[in-house]
Amino acid sequence: MNFSSVPFLFLLQIAFWLWLTRTAYARRQLTKAQAMSIITWLVMLITWGFVTSALSIYGVYTLPGFLRLLPGFWLPLIPMLLSAGLYVTWSTFRESIQQVVAETPPQTFTLIQALRIAAIGGLYKATQGLMPTTFVFVVGIPDLLYGISALVLAITDRFKPVNARLLGIWNLVGIAIIVMTAPFAMQMSLPGPLYIFQNLPDGQALLAFPMVLAPTLVVPFFITINAIVANHLLRKRL
Repeated sequence: MNFSSVPFLFLLQIAFWLWLTRTAYARRQLTKAQAMSIITWLVMLITWGFVTSALSIYGVYTLPGFLRLLPGFWLPLIPMLLSAGLYVTWSTFRESIQQVVAETPPQTFTLIQALRIAAIGGLYKATQGLMPTTFVFVVGIPDLLYGISALVLAITDRFKPVNARLLGIWNLVGIAIIVMTAPFAMQMSLPGPLYIFQNLPDGQALLAFPMVLAPTLVVPFFITINAIVANHLLRKRL
């Protein structure tokens, strides 16, 4: 097992939302029930983190039968669908998220996306023959550049506030650069009907622990944050 920063990124994402929730609760911007709804969401994501890790460690993700199900297209959707399902069906959770985002400076959510600079680790591993080159360069380079742009926007905002609509569109870009490339690049590097990028290591390296947490949890979590913030900023402008 090679060292990976991915588990630490997930811990930082969880810590980020715990800090936002605690701050909002301390300022009486959230009720106890509202704060607990966000905690419940985070616990569900943590639980999925353990589940996907176990499935990887016990080899489920590399079984021929599983790979024939084209997991590259749907496996990363699980935490996003979980989050979206809670948001749509649980009014307390939806109101809590909206309240936290409304009371938090937009640049705070911009800075958390700067963690995507960690994609440089995947690029390095690809040069060392530890990660699928095609996937990493197609997905990793845009993700790295997006993380850098987060730092640029955060620094710019200190001198001149960035337009809310621009930030909303920027968050949509953060979704697009993953959604429009990652599922296809991942699936085409996995054994199965669409196995095109067959150079080793192939996409199965993405499903090995702890790297598996990137496509099945950490990256979807970043996209979920993008979606939450974009919804708030662009809806506010209507």
